[in-house]
Amino acid sequence: MVKRTIAVGRNRDGRLEVFYIGKDAMLRHNWQRGPNGLWATEEVLPWQAVHVAVGVNADGRLEVFWISPEGELWHDWQREAGGAWVGAAPIFVEGEAKGVCKARAQSACVVSSPDGAIEIFYIDERGVLQHDRQVEPNGDWRGARAISKPEQGACIAVDAGRNQDGTLEVFYALGDGTLMHDWEIVPGGPWNGPEPMGGRAIEIRTGTNADGRLEVFFRDPIGLLWHDWQTTPSGGWHGLECLGARARRIDVAQNRDGRLEVFYIDMENRVRNLWQAAPNGDWGTDEEILGEHATDLAVGQNEDGRLELFYWGPGDEVWHNWQPRPGQGPWNPIVRYDVDSFG
Repeated sequence: MVKRTIAVGRNRDGRLEVFYIGKDAMLRHNWQRGPNGLWATEEVLPWQAVHVAVGVNADGRLEVFWISPEGELWHDWQREAGGAWVGAAPIFVEGEAKGVCKARAQSACVVSSPDGAIEIFYIDERGVLQHDRQVEPNGDWRGARAISKPEQGACIAVDAGRNQDGTLEVFYALGDGTLMHDWEIVPGGPWNGPEPMGGRAIEIRTGTNADGRLEVFFRDPIGLLWHDWQTTPSGGWHGLECLGARARRIDVAQNRDGRLEVFYIDMENRVRNLWQAAPNGDWGTDEEILGEHATDLAVGQNEDGRLELFYWGPGDEVWHNWQPRPGQGPWNPIVRYDVDSFG
C-alpha cells in the first residue's frame, strides 16, 4: 500500500503550499511568501501522520487530509483562503451529522466536483474503496459510500480524476494488481459499476489532457511505467501502452500549455521526467536528473505556470526543483525547499 508523504496545494492567490510528514511522523507545512517566490518558515500542524493529501475548497481555502498512525482519517482546513488553520477533526463514516464512528483508512486521494465540493476516495481498513464528499461546497461531510465490493478483494491503490462532462472517474488496483475503474453516470449521481482496464498496478496517478481527456498512469509490480488514455473526452479508452521506464514512485502534472508531464523515481532513486512533445500528443524524454536519493515526490504548478517538484532527498530532507520558464528546461539546480531561492 503506497503511503504518500508529500502533497502540494495552491492557495487562491497563487502561492504554493507544501505539506509533508517529517522524520518524527509529525505533519508539517511551508508556503511561498508570495506567488512564484521565496518560502516562509516551516510550521508543525501538529499531528502525527503516515499519509497526506490536499484539496481546495470552492472558496479557495486549502483542506489537508491525513491518516494517523492508528489508521484514522483526519482533516484540517484554512479559516479563510490563504489564512490560519482551524484545527484537526476526524472524518466520520456516517458523516458529520451523526459523528459517531471515525473513518479508518490505508490511503486516500482528493478531487473536486464541478460545483467545487471536495470529494475523497479512501481505502478503508478492510481494503474496501470508500467515497465521501461535502454535502455542499465548503460544507460538512455526507458519509462514506462503498465503491468496490468486498468479494472483489482488497484494494491496494487508488486515484481519481474529473471528466470533461463533470463526472468523476476513480481508478483502483485490487490485491492481485488488477486495474479497475468506475465512473459516475451523471455528475454527482450513481456509479456505473466497476470494470477492469487490463494491466496490473501497485501505484496509480491520473492526469487531464489539454482537450479534457483523462489519462491514467501506473507502475506494475516490477516497476514498469504504463499509461492509458480516453480516445474522446469522457469517453472510452485506447488500451495500455508501456512508457519504457521503470519507477519506484510516480506523479503527473499539466504544463501551462496543456502538455502532461510525468515525474518518477527510477530504480537508482533518481528523479526523472517524461513529457508530451505537444498537447495531447506523443511522449519524449532526455537524460536530465531532477533529484537524487529520492524516496517520495509531489509536483505543483506555480501561478506563472512553472512546474515545481518537491521530494524527499539527501539527509532525509525535503528538496525542490523547478522549471526556469513555464514548460521549459533544463531545470534549476537542486536545493532544499527551505533555502532562500526562487521557485
